[in-house]
Amino acid sequence: MENNSEKYSIVVDAMGGDLAPGEILKGTLQAQEKFGVKTVLVGNREKISVSASENSLDISCLEIINSISEVSMDESPSDIIRNKKDSSIYIGSRLVSEGKGAALLSAGNTGAAMACSLLNIKRIKGVLRPAIAIVIPLADSRFILIDGGANADCKPQYLAQFAIMGKVYAENILGIKNPRIAIVNIGEEEKKGSELAIEGHRLIKNIRGLNFKGNIEGREIFEGHADVVVTDGFTGNIILKSVEGLAKMFFGQVRGALTSSIVSKIAALILKKPLTAMKNKFDYETYGGAQLLGLNAPVIISHGSSRARAVRNAVRVAQESLRTDLVDKIKKEIETANN
Repeated sequence: MENNSEKYSIVVDAMGGDLAPGEILKGTLQAQEKFGVKTVLVGNREKISVSASENSLDISCLEIINSISEVSMDESPSDIIRNKKDSSIYIGSRLVSEGKGAALLSAGNTGAAMACSLLNIKRIKGVLRPAIAIVIPLADSRFILIDGGANADCKPQYLAQFAIMGKVYAENILGIKNPRIAIVNIGEEEKKGSELAIEGHRLIKNIRGLNFKGNIEGREIFEGHADVVVTDGFTGNIILKSVEGLAKMFFGQVRGALTSSIVSKIAALILKKPLTAMKNKFDYETYGGAQLLGLNAPVIISHGSSRARAVRNAVRVAQESLRTDLVDKIKKEIETANN
């Protein structure tokens, strides 16, 4: 069956995120207008209506599926699966599993999105664990970090599959031909590092068709030596949060320096355009969200504080995943590697 975003709807969790439902509504409307994509919103119909009125939004073009329970950002995924089957994230994942939507987008509780997707949408046959693929910008390029936090405890076989899925994602979503793959370690030597890293290196090295460059150290990750950086979810999430914290500190320091005196304020006016362009380049909203790879449909997990721009771009990523048949291509690569 042909899977493309013009024919099939993208299911959006209208209640997920710190700024829901207002920013979710705005971003979804912008995506429909800009990309011509069909969407289905799942959320509390009354709250959606009130938010639309407060923000002067015409939502008559949106299909809305009502939900009752709401999920907080710190709720246990297991509790949600047991007790909140009437929540927007659970209903949204079920709609995709029933073929009433082709992809799922949520800016809500990441654990809940993962758990509901695993239960309802399910893993691709042969995939041991799904992984979060995060696009991280560099000065003149981008790379994919996988896993960004789905699997704190990993086995070497998981890392090997992360490399395969990351390669497919880099090729189809970022348009990188023959992407360079590397595994995070504390040195270049094959026999250096943890048992996980050593065995993961060996398994990835033996996969046909991968442009494997070996180990990559922390300082090299941001020098553009690899297009796909493979690691366990524990390490990957620390890397991600460290990058976010460093970027916040850097731009805060720049803002402080450029507002500390009259002379610096004049300099700020001169530098405003290039500094804004640089900030936008490194802003997570430009990339919309991370994709949970290894499931039977695209699942996009957006930042909890996503505004309309991030939601719009997350819908775009889902649309691109459908257009490029990303899931089917991952299925074929995994099947080939397992045979």
